[in-house]
Amino acid sequence: MINSSRSERGWRGRRRIAVLVSIAAVAGIAVLVSAGLASAANIGNCRAMLTPKGKPGPTATLKWTCDATARAYAVGSNRKIKSFGAPSAGTASAFLTCSGSGVGFGCGVPDRAAPGTQPPGTTGWTAPVPPYPSSTANPLTCGGFKKVAGSGTSSDPNRNAIVGPRCTQVIPAGTLVKQKIGLAGNPCKAGKDPLQLYLFVGGEPPVTSFTVTGDSTTVGEFVSEPIPVSLKAYKGCSSSGKGKKSAAKSAGSDNFPVNCSGSVTPGTSGDQRLRFVCSRNIRAWSVYSNKTIDIPGDEPLVSGTVGGGTNEGALDQCSGTFPGNGFGCGIVDRQAQTALLPNGQGVSNSNTIEQTLGFDKVPCKRRGEAKTKVWVVVMGEPVIGNSAGEFVSAPKKLAVSGFGKCAGGKKK
Repeated sequence: MINSSRSERGWRGRRRIAVLVSIAAVAGIAVLVSAGLASAANIGNCRAMLTPKGKPGPTATLKWTCDATARAYAVGSNRKIKSFGAPSAGTASAFLTCSGSGVGFGCGVPDRAAPGTQPPGTTGWTAPVPPYPSSTANPLTCGGFKKVAGSGTSSDPNRNAIVGPRCTQVIPAGTLVKQKIGLAGNPCKAGKDPLQLYLFVGGEPPVTSFTVTGDSTTVGEFVSEPIPVSLKAYKGCSSSGKGKKSAAKSAGSDNFPVNCSGSVTPGTSGDQRLRFVCSRNIRAWSVYSNKTIDIPGDEPLVSGTVGGGTNEGALDQCSGTFPGNGFGCGIVDRQAQTALLPNGQGVSNSNTIEQTLGFDKVPCKRRGEAKTKVWVVVMGEPVIGNSAGEFVSAPKKLAVSGFGKCAGGKKK
């Protein structure tokens, strides 16, 4: 689903990518929205809910489904998630694995190229440049694209199309995913910071642009905005919270051992400034908070010299529902690879991502209110054996600093 609901003050991008984003191939519907308006592809319509086991308490079952194909996902909260079990997702159960700790966990697949042969560390064409991959060569991955027509002139522009077999290590559209989780505390006790639970779904929707001679389709890579997990089953809680402890255990090893750190600080324009850096290459990410965000993050600027540095910045597009609790970002061409972008689109390790965003209230300290907290989840392609995997990380907490005590109400 492409969400065009956004603040008029938002989406102040430095560069727009003139494409049309379509998820018709994965959702079974024709949905086209101009990315010239800074829209990005979410991974279909998703619904999620949390159901307690027996009396409302810390042990529960998470259930979710999307109407489009997914590759990886994460679960994030504003409270600690003590444990989680293996996901049950039909045929996808055989290869989906999860890991993480803290307020959430991330899941994914060990071989994103199956049934292809993508070498780890590449974009799906060939070995890292140089030499450059041929646009007419068959991609070394499932679901890849190649040039099918055109000479590149204005009268006969290049046309790309998705070729090859479909990927097998995916969560098919319509699959019901179930997973046991153990919360660290009783969700019925609201306090200053009531439980919030979100699902983040990662996928690779086709991205289509119009040309003179027909459509040209590439493959994107996106993480959805935070999808609220319904807690209606907990309505009218009366349990003391002494429910049975979950028998599920979190994974001991991390499939995507990425470290991300950063901050949210006051911005010069009256909005807030988001900055973070990760220890590994990432393809997409999503930001969420326990407080309402009413102005979305604009297209990011990237500083640093790894993998092309600032050349990576304008490649990322973001989308979300506002007011809301966050937004998701990603790329429109996961196979892009040039001398200036040896790691392809995305953001290379140790480069800094910077955006502006706006909270409903300036995140200063207010008496009687919970502190503003912000997390980021990121998607990447770690090496798993001889394959390129694809995982969404567990949430990484960012510092919220520099605001001090509140001087007034809502920001202007």
